[in-house]
Amino acid sequence: MGDTLRVSDAQVAREIAMEAAKSMWRITIPSSFYEVQYDEKDKSRKAETSYFEEKLTFRIDAKTGYVSGFKVGRVAQKK
Repeated sequence: MGDTLRVSDAQVAREIAMEAAKSMWRITIPSSFYEVQYDEKDKSRKAETSYFEEKLTFRIDAKTGYVSGFKVGRVAQKK
């Protein structure tokens, strides 16, 4: 059995988010479109990619790298 994957920093989580976004939109999204935050309570990283009117969000377990809570939605419009 292989070693446990540890998503120890935001850069690794950002790379996972980039691959997910690329598979969804089939293009490379600029790095400024990504936001990754660490959630101390859940010991996970929350990843969000906004691409014009669409938004991709999910959670990455910091210890295992397991991705969950994958959602595609609309970006809230500012008034």
